[in-house]
Amino acid sequence: MSGREREVADLVALGRTNKEIAAELFLSEKTIENHMTRLFAKLGVSRRAEVGKAVGREQ
Repeated sequence: MSGREREVADLVALGRTNKEIAAELFLSEKTIENHMTRLFAKLGVSRRAEVGKAVGREQ
């Protein structure tokens, strides 16, 4: 997982929306969507709620 993907995963684990993450990281929502697609594949999850568990952070 790249450093940016880890940042996105941590923010997802905190319950942030794609829009909120994009604003916080100064990226487009489309870029966040792309990161999410890669994260789901790398972490072997299919829902946002599972991301926190997969990266060791609970919501």
